[in-house]
Amino acid sequence: MGDLTIRPIEKSDLCKMDITFKSEFKRTHADDLHEQSLSNISFLVAWLNDHPVGHALVRWEGPREVTVRREYADCPEIYRLRVLKEFRSQGIATAIIKECENEALKRECLFIGLGTHTGISPEDNLYLRLGYESSAVTSYIDEYRTRSDDGAVVTIRKNSQFLIKRLGD
Repeated sequence: MGDLTIRPIEKSDLCKMDITFKSEFKRTHADDLHEQSLSNISFLVAWLNDHPVGHALVRWEGPREVTVRREYADCPEIYRLRVLKEFRSQGIATAIIKECENEALKRECLFIGLGTHTGISPEDNLYLRLGYESSAVTSYIDEYRTRSDDGAVVTIRKNSQFLIKRLGD
């Protein structure tokens, strides 16, 4: 596979990221870099041979979804985990998640969490295999807007659950 490096995004990375990954609707990777500079998030990018192949963000201000945040206000949330299709099933997502967990440990967080869709079987759910467990928030609607391939704006609504993992004592 080559040498995989995972590190926070830098300004010099923006061009490659913009070419390789679609950003969140009505946001840019530069917006995320700015949020990182304010310590609101960490934007971790996986690099293989100087090319971005995956990424995830960690929100340090607690979960994005209000019903989850009520239960887990101090729990950082991993979100927007992405790995390019041609690099999946090579351990990259696992390495990114581990780096997110390491960042949380450096910040002395006891837990870290993430949202996942409820339709994934336990055998196919990477997060469960990595030690994430069901939380008190077993069901909520994850709703977001995105652009389809033809440019139309669509709203996605998926039944989701919040999983947590204990990191420290």
